Amino acid sequence: MPVVIKPLPEWCKKVPEKYRPVHPPIFLNCGEGGPTPEDIELARELFALLDEESKEWYQRSGGIFKNV
Repeated sequence: MPVVIKPLPEWCKKVPEKYRPVHPPIFLNCGEGGPTPEDIELARELFALLDEESKEWYQRSGGIFKNV
């Protein structure tokens, strides 16, 4: 599966926000061209299903979720 969106792990919720690790890679094995528009759309759909704290975790790094 080339798109991976996971909720913030429970152990990580106990860590102050500024010390939390970054989220794992979203796009895996996309090839040289990077993620396709379909991959990006799927990632955004999966992102919409996350709880608010997990969404904030992904939005910290900006990228495709910056303005979602």
